[in-house]
Amino acid sequence: MAYSNSTIEQQPLYPQLPVGQEIICVVSNSSLVANETKVKFCAEVHISSTTPPNVNIPTHKIGTFKTTPNNAGVGMFDFRNIIENYVSADNLASNGSSYKGNQVNYEDARPLHLVDKYSLSNNSTKYMQIRFYVEYLGGDPALASTVVGRAPGTDTDSDLFTLFNGYLKYTDVLTMGAGTTASDFGYSLGKFNLSSVYDDFLTNAPKSQTCNVNDYGTISFLAPNDNVEYFYLRYSNAAGVALGNDTINRDLANGAYDVFTSDVSNQLIHFGCFPGNLQNWASNFSASLVVDNIEGGQIRVQAFSSTGTISEEYTINVNCPNTKG
Repeated sequence: MAYSNSTIEQQPLYPQLPVGQEIICVVSNSSLVANETKVKFCAEVHISSTTPPNVNIPTHKIGTFKTTPNNAGVGMFDFRNIIENYVSADNLASNGSSYKGNQVNYEDARPLHLVDKYSLSNNSTKYMQIRFYVEYLGGDPALASTVVGRAPGTDTDSDLFTLFNGYLKYTDVLTMGAGTTASDFGYSLGKFNLSSVYDDFLTNAPKSQTCNVNDYGTISFLAPNDNVEYFYLRYSNAAGVALGNDTINRDLANGAYDVFTSDVSNQLIHFGCFPGNLQNWASNFSASLVVDNIEGGQIRVQAFSSTGTISEEYTINVNCPNTKG
């Protein structure tokens, strides 16, 4: 007997998924469940560290997972424990970034927080897509009727998701879908995709931070599109007097990319903007440090597109080494 494609009743609502959350998918095939025995819903999980996976070939398949229909006749999966093993923190700067003006390569990788300007992600982002199908007793015509086999024509594919090394807080707001996605739910990361002056970098750190003049540090941001054109840094001394600025284009020469592609390493980018990083290359910052003494002053960081500001401003306060102020 021929059966139709399975139906994905529920999947994550948004394409970007921090792995520290439940990744729930629900699949149904009511006629097959009603008429066959030993039915199982199956999920082929494909995870790629380069371009979006092709679910028609096994190149990026990391495993097949099965579950039996519950009392409602559907198969439920939670992929959280699986995908958490496939992303991790970026500890080293990516190939093509630089340290003290010297380009980083795979043989001479540097810690990420020392990067001069930009670094693409190495391990913190992955693509995932899932192919669901059903198997049952005698499902494969090539097998004996006493053997459980795959039911032809029951394949259906999930949306493409971008996984990243992140988590959710209990205070994050759950959003339900509408219309054809009414059963889906998820957590919107829209304010981290940098498109307005109210959007944020990928951090829960306060927008005003404090460091010493030789400290290194990076900020990270989601980059699912080509919005970020450059970062603008403004410097001032302890009296609030402007000392100058630097503009850092997001391009290949600076450790990022010239033309946006779907490669997963472009989906999350790190940017070194603390005093230690800036001393390695930012001429205006170094001049301010020597001539006007930035210690006790500020570095203000903001992202821009070709049309204007696309992030909130973050302030890095540089400690004065004199304890008397």
